[in-house]
Amino acid sequence: MHLYNAWLPPPVAEKCKDEARTFGLVVRSVRDSWLPDSPDSVYSTLKWISIIDL
Repeated sequence: MHLYNAWLPPPVAEKCKDEARTFGLVVRSVRDSWLPDSPDSVYSTLKWISIIDL
């Protein structure tokens, strides 16, 4: 757990432990849906902008 999260209540701190893994899954999903040679894949990655841009 990151030092900045040390003040959080224990149940919330437990959920924060999965944060890095969950973000990694999002990044992997974006990477898998983007194909450099396909202009259509640009549109398939747009759905992730609202999730990543927090």
